[in-house]
Amino acid sequence: MVALVRWGILSAGQMAGRFAVDLRKIPGTEIVAVAARSTRRAEAFALKHRIPRAYGSYEALARDPDIDVIYVATTHNFHKNHTLLCLENGKHVLCEKPFALNAVEVRQMIACASEKRLFLMEAMWSRFNPAYRRAMQWIKEGLIGEVRMLSADLGFRATWEPERRLFNPELAGGSILDVGVYPIALASHLFGSRPAEIQASASLGATGVDEQAGIMLQYPQGQLALLSSAIQTRTPHNAFIMGTQGMIWMPMFWRARLAVLWRSRKLPRIAWGRAGYQYEAAEVSQCIRQGKVESPTMTLAESLAMMETMDQIREKIGLQYPGE
Repeated sequence: MVALVRWGILSAGQMAGRFAVDLRKIPGTEIVAVAARSTRRAEAFALKHRIPRAYGSYEALARDPDIDVIYVATTHNFHKNHTLLCLENGKHVLCEKPFALNAVEVRQMIACASEKRLFLMEAMWSRFNPAYRRAMQWIKEGLIGEVRMLSADLGFRATWEPERRLFNPELAGGSILDVGVYPIALASHLFGSRPAEIQASASLGATGVDEQAGIMLQYPQGQLALLSSAIQTRTPHNAFIMGTQGMIWMPMFWRARLAVLWRSRKLPRIAWGRAGYQYEAAEVSQCIRQGKVESPTMTLAESLAMMETMDQIREKIGLQYPGE
């Protein structure tokens, strides 16, 4: 028998809805409650996703004694406060990416989790999808030789709504934190979480947030990551991982369902797999059952180092959020 892990969901937005659907695919998990900024929104979400309890405040969710772990899916600027609320009430936490607004906040979150001896992980769902994991296994087996370069982009054209999340500096809008975190996380996984040199350029829009950004990360052994992100420019969403003996292509790498291995004079090798939030949730549930306070696949040290990198990128492009 698999020990039951009881989940709460903090937010009733679109991301929380997708997570709720996928969470039900995992044996040994139960969604106990959801919380939103209003009881009405929480009740509507609970009815749609067959969740027994709905709270009109996040504090009530955090205090629920029947919850083991809470998924935090609010906007970036609230990640630290909502994570600390849950941890301080004795709950394990899976917090959406980006982990927080900046590295100062991430350190506070990690310190609280360490003090309480509670599990904490950034919800980097792409890292747990099967096609992505197969690509990493090919690299581990040496099938493309030494990895020397990464090219990865993630950009889309959003409807211009200056008060909404993507364009609002009060809500930590912009492309780097919202989608740039994905190519940065891939580079971190391939080359290590701390680049030796960072170069960046961006277009800041009317609201002051980065609407597109180009980033070059150079690592201690000379490896290069050429990355881009955008919220007003549609890009192909490709990742090319290039080694001394071959290359891996992952289209839509941030939700990869396909990975293709190319090597000289050999037929391509293809890996298929579903993409979903159930894989990261399964990792969290398993770690909690085993008494772990962090995931070996998505460590807290890596999340902190990635946020430090994003802080440096934002410093180079002149983007600072209110209150920083």
